[in-house]
Amino acid sequence: MLTQDLAEFCQSGVSVILAARSARGLAIAGLALACRITSEGRMRILLRGPANGPILAALDADSPIAVTFSEPCTHRSIQVKAPRAARADVEAGDTEEIERQGRSFGEQLIRIGYTPRFADHYRAYRRDEIVALEFLPTDAFVQTPGPGAGEQLA
Repeated sequence: MLTQDLAEFCQSGVSVILAARSARGLAIAGLALACRITSEGRMRILLRGPANGPILAALDADSPIAVTFSEPCTHRSIQVKAPRAARADVEAGDTEEIERQGRSFGEQLIRIGYTPRFADHYRAYRRDEIVALEFLPTDAFVQTPGPGAGEQLA
């Protein structure tokens, strides 16, 4: 569903923000560390389990998922949605991808004025707390601020 350009963008080391809804219909947000896109077009979102307990519980209860990818330096943003996401095993290469994307994201934070210490803390994790989520996106939208925000992508 995503073009090659959008797939590369999502895996380039941008901000990855998750959204779901609780059983009571309330919005729940979470932060991820990285995204990998499989050859079949499935998204693998890699996140810290302990820091994202409420959103993981909502997704375990079959909440739909929305994920926004945003580049700090330009505010270029897209959002993808799916009716559900499932937990998956952490695979070989996941932590290396977290490191690669985290370095890029940290460099962007520093470029826009955050301290290196802040950037390091923002992307910090322990390997034993990583959780993988997988889903096949069904919709994608422009989220870059401006007149095109909210437009559906092909």
